[in-house]
This record gives sequence, structure tokens and C-alpha cells, in this order.
Amino acid sequence: MNRLLLREQLIQFFNEDIGFGDRSAAALGRTEAEAAIMMKADGCFYGHDIIHTGASILGLSVSLCLEDGVNVEAGDTAVLLHGPASALLSGERVLLNLLQRLSGTATLTQQAAARLAGTGIRVTDTRKTTPGLRMLEKDAVRAGGGVSHRARLDDVCMIKENHIAAAGSITNAAEAIRRTAGPLTALEIEIETEAELLEAVQCGPDVIMLDNCTNEEAIRWARLVPETIRIERSGAITLDTIREAAVPGIDYISLGALTHSAPALDMSMRLTIKEAVR
Repeated sequence: MNRLLLREQLIQFFNEDIGFGDRSAAALGRTEAEAAIMMKADGCFYGHDIIHTGASILGLSVSLCLEDGVNVEAGDTAVLLHGPASALLSGERVLLNLLQRLSGTATLTQQAAARLAGTGIRVTDTRKTTPGLRMLEKDAVRAGGGVSHRARLDDVCMIKENHIAAAGSITNAAEAIRRTAGPLTALEIEIETEAELLEAVQCGPDVIMLDNCTNEEAIRWARLVPETIRIERSGAITLDTIREAAVPGIDYISLGALTHSAPALDMSMRLTIKEAVR
């Protein structure tokens, strides 16, 4: 986690919500309070660094914050914050929005990883992330027991269907990438047919992705891939079908839903007044 980047992002998020000042909270003066963030649903908590960094920005102290990846139940206290009631109220919505959304991602990832238990296959995310939240969403996937796919376009090189269309063939695309990206850059090739698979194998990539194939095709195609090449499977796989999709020979199953469709994990903040500072 890049904590400097996290701090910069949180300042932007607070500025977006607070604007030139929280007019409702300003009326409270310097009243001291405690705020408890309570779980309203069962799941996997994520938000430790968000709470500590956010508290520092808002001038609050933290007496309790669960670690990322901890299982929680409805009714549990996940966070205790202390400080001016005005600051607690001004920061409430940003903190809750992030914790609920990212804990939802961690929870969905944990559920997917549990369904793959015993298979040796890991669940991974994709680049289908929310602009501005990629670092946090991918970290939440890791907290839930998944692994992170390439972070950005300057990471692993991937050849997808549109790259193939632009280059004319898988082979042309792979050769062009190796000329420009250099021999130490990892290469992944996405395929949709057996003919594409055989061509991709000849290119010797690090990973081949089997996209939108049936379980029967995945079983057959995996046998055609040398052990030196890892296999990822993706496309039209859900939480309900992921166990069936975990056929022999597959190393990873990627789910875009982990970051673009995870339900928020419900929680709320409750304030207790401690004293009014004169």
C-alpha cells in the first residue's frame, strides 16, 4: 500500500465532500465525541489504513480498528474514533463509503477463494476497477484471499482480441511487443479458439488466458499447454459457477465482478458525546 498516495486520495475525497466547510457540523463547536463504526452484515473487513490515514487528516485518534481480512459479524464494532464531533461527522460519509465498498470487495473475494479451496487454483482480479480506487480495490482483493492481476498497462503485456485484430495475428502482436517492451517483460495472451491456443503456445508466453470457453473446452485446451506456461481462465464465470470452472490444469480464475460488482458490506457510524470543550 502506497500510504503517501492514499493520503493524497483521501484529502481529495474529503475536499470533494466537505467543500468549503461542513455547515451542519460547524454548529457543534468543539464538542468531543466517540464514534463507533458498527457492522450491519457478516463479511470480511477492509479499511485499516484508510481509517488511520483518514483520522490523521481529520485530527482524530483511533482506539480500535480491525485488521484487513478479519471476518466480522453483524453487531461487531470494527472501528472506534475519538475527537471533535464536527470532524467525526464531516469525515463520516467518505470513510463509510470506502469501508463499505472495499469490504464488499474483500468479502466477495473471500467467498470466491473459499469455493476454490483444495483445487490449487487462485482467484484474481482484473483491471475492471473504479477510476481512482484501483490501488484500494486490488488491496481489498488481496485482503480477501485473492491475488492481484497486473496493476496497470505498464506492468505485464497482454495480447487481447483487439490487439490481435490490430496486429493481424497473435504471432505478429507477440513479436512486436517483444521488440518494444524488451525480453524481461512478462507476456500474457488471451485466446478464444483452439487454433488461437496453438498459435499462442508457439509464441511461448508466460501466461495464456482461456476466455469465454466451456468447461469441456478448458479441460481439453489445458492439456495442450506446456507446464512452463501458466493458464488463466476468465469470462462468464460467477460465484455460483466458479467451482465447476476450476478444471484440472488451470492456475488462476479471474473475476471482474470482484471490483466492479461486489455488493457493499453494510455498516454504520454511531456518535456518543463525551464533553463540550469551552
